[in-house]
Parts: sequence; C-alpha cells; structure tokens
Amino acid sequence: MGLSDHDLDAVSDAELTPEQWAALFHVSVGGDAPAMLGTHRIESNALRFTPQFPLDPGRTYVATFDSTKLPRTDASAPWRLQPIVATIRRPALDLRPTTVVTHVYPSADVVPENQLRFYIQFSGPMAFRSGLEFIRLLDAKGQEITDAFLPLDYELWSGDRTRFTVFVDPGRVKTGLLPQQEMGKSLEAGRTYTLAIDADWRDEAGLPLKEPYRRTFKVGREDTTPIDPSTWAIQAARAGTRDPLVVTFPEPLDHGLLFRALGVTTSADAPVYGSVAVDAHETQWRFTPREPWKAGDHSLVALSILEDLAGNQIGRAFEVDQFDEVDRQSEPQTFTRPFRIN
Repeated sequence: MGLSDHDLDAVSDAELTPEQWAALFHVSVGGDAPAMLGTHRIESNALRFTPQFPLDPGRTYVATFDSTKLPRTDASAPWRLQPIVATIRRPALDLRPTTVVTHVYPSADVVPENQLRFYIQFSGPMAFRSGLEFIRLLDAKGQEITDAFLPLDYELWSGDRTRFTVFVDPGRVKTGLLPQQEMGKSLEAGRTYTLAIDADWRDEAGLPLKEPYRRTFKVGREDTTPIDPSTWAIQAARAGTRDPLVVTFPEPLDHGLLFRALGVTTSADAPVYGSVAVDAHETQWRFTPREPWKAGDHSLVALSILEDLAGNQIGRAFEVDQFDEVDRQSEPQTFTRPFRIN
C-alpha cells in the first residue's frame, strides 16, 4: 500500500496548515497525546515528518496516517477507510559505563621536577565540563597535594573531547614566586607521586567512567635546558618505499605538540604529507609518507612551539610568564634539519 502520485500532488497543491498536517500524519508519544512539534514535507515520493527534538531512546511513539484527511482522492482501496497506525521505538541506551582513560602523557616512569603538563586520553568523547575537580595529585602516602594544578579559564579539551590537558601550576615551579613560597613545589625531585582520576568524571552520554585511573611516577631533577635540534638522530628511509622516517630525541618531548610542530618538506619547500606516530615514551617521532619517498634532499621542519616536558622550547628555556603571552605571540619560527633520501 502506498500513496499514488495523484495523492502526493493533492497534498502538495493543498499547502496544508500545521494543524491539517497533524490530522493527516499524526506523530505523538501516545495514541491520544497531542501531536509532536516538527515539520512535514513530501520527500522521495513519501510523506516525511521530522521532529523538532530528537526521539528519546527507549521511549515508544505512535505514528498515525489518516487517509480520510487527504485533500482529495479518487481511489477506493479498503485500506483507505481506516487509519494506519505504526508504533516506533528507539533502542534504549546502554547505561553501563564504557569510557575509560586509555593513556596519560608523558608516559615515562620519571618526569622532571618542573614538569609542565599532563595529557589525559579517553576512549570516547567526554562531557564539556572541566575535569580539574576529578583529578588529584597524591604523594607517596596518598595525601593530596593541594592546588597542584593551574585553574586556567580557557578550553583545555581537544576538538573531539577525547583529550584533556592539565597544567601543573608554574608558580610553584620557579623559585622566588609567591605560590612556591607559600605552598612549596607541586613536584619534588626524588619523590613518588600518583595522578588519580575519579570515576565520577562524566562522558558525553552523562555516564561516569567505567573505572577510576591511577598513574604512579617518580620525579627527577628539573630541566632548564632548551631543545637543541642538532642533537636529534634522523634515520632516513629508502627511495621508492613508504618506510617511516624515524627521528630520535635525547629526551622526551611534549606528546601533543609532536603531532603539530614537526613536519617534512622537499628541497623545493613543498610539504610531504603522511601520518605521525610517537613512540618510546615520546623520545621517537615516526613519519610515514602518504606516497613513496622520492630520492633527493628533504628537511625535517620544527616549529618553535615544540616543547619538552618542562616547557623548554627550541633555543629558549621555559618562562613562567609565557602564559600571559599566549594570545600575543606572532607566527612561530621554523627550524630545519636537512636529510637525504637515497
């Protein structure tokens, strides 16, 4: 059974009001309930109703088509003498928590005393709410380090809300600043700490995490040495292959920035497109080209925004007041390391 072209033309020509549409094609939470808000239209030789708000998972809806309300019809099929009723139900949501913390970066067992940030990676999108209230830094006795993290007022989520960035308060890193004088350092060399993430942190569906997360690490001496690209070891691939270019660093670099601040160009400064992987506790950068390597000179290009775990950049040690300069910085500088594909 279905509407003929004649019926569809009749509906189209009639320019029905919302009330007439609802009488002809009625969708509601129950059979006797008022019609849901939404729009009706003819599409692909059918009548279509689009609700103003999404249908609720697990709720039952009733759709009723009353052919006697057609503007005009010359057909007399028996099915037209009584309404056609269909029951619709979206599957109920699975209310069992499934989202977990998959990684915390840096991934090394030892971080510098002036460690700047942690990246928390989730298995699925999280809610928009900030996560600082669900993150605690514990000492070796399980006692919380008060105000260890910087309460920034701008967005700390990745675009897909699967990665949250946490900054250690830099005011407790640099000697002579008031926060360190009053509260001491957040991290002290020679000690062990645990980053604790509570399961109450909600995901995109409003469900808590499947389980709490704990990551224990040790703290080494502070790092105030700028990044020096001349110390990087570059292992070039062979022409005609898609083998990865491998760059090894003498120390771990910032996991998030390694995906943004390094790239490859040809001798003509044309970008080489490909995919990036970070391995060996953020001491190795692997670049696999989209197309096979071509023989000739190439360059590894690093942007000045690249940082190590302590926020030191290329040729520049970390400064606490960098947070005040974020919005005023110009385009980053570029640094190159040549290599050859044979």
